[in-house]
Amino acid sequence: MSSAVAAPLLLSALPTAAAVGALCAAVLIEIVAIPGVLLPGGTMTLLAGALIGAGRPALAVAVPVAAAVMAADQLAYFGGATVTGWWRRRRPGRPARTPARDGRGGHAIAWFTAAMPSLAGAAGMRYRPFAVRVLVMRVPWLAAALTTGALAARSLAAIGHAAGVVGVAASALALAGLLAARHGRGATWSLCRRNGRAGR
Repeated sequence: MSSAVAAPLLLSALPTAAAVGALCAAVLIEIVAIPGVLLPGGTMTLLAGALIGAGRPALAVAVPVAAAVMAADQLAYFGGATVTGWWRRRRPGRPARTPARDGRGGHAIAWFTAAMPSLAGAAGMRYRPFAVRVLVMRVPWLAAALTTGALAARSLAAIGHAAGVVGVAASALALAGLLAARHGRGATWSLCRRNGRAGR
């Protein structure tokens, strides 16, 4: 039996408190351990929605899972910052990176970075802008994921596969946009400097 089928069946056999506890632990691991995914935690959140769709009390499932997702975002951010700090201490000759700042079109980059909590911490994004951005993105994300899972409760076996495909595609698009924005901004800045020198 595949894991995509086994996990929902196992959860449905557990009492609500045990199933929710397992989902909260799994979503913590999913978000903290996978750094390069755009708004990670989708698989477990969809499964939480599926439990609601299967008849479990909505608040008893949604509130703890939402809290676990938001707590995991914070842990991933501080984990990324800690790993980067450890790496810098091991290579003392390297100049310290200044925290990521907005400006010159950097707002979109900052939002993309905040959507990947581990990378936001590793990139030196300040905590307060990160926390605000990730909260703004997570609230509608949680509502959509829980609702989708609840509506798809009759096809639980497909949830894990669908979430994986969507997560990989969204992450690829986000990283491509981030690279394009950085490259475009650097090219524009170089062109401006050359034009400035030529006009002197």
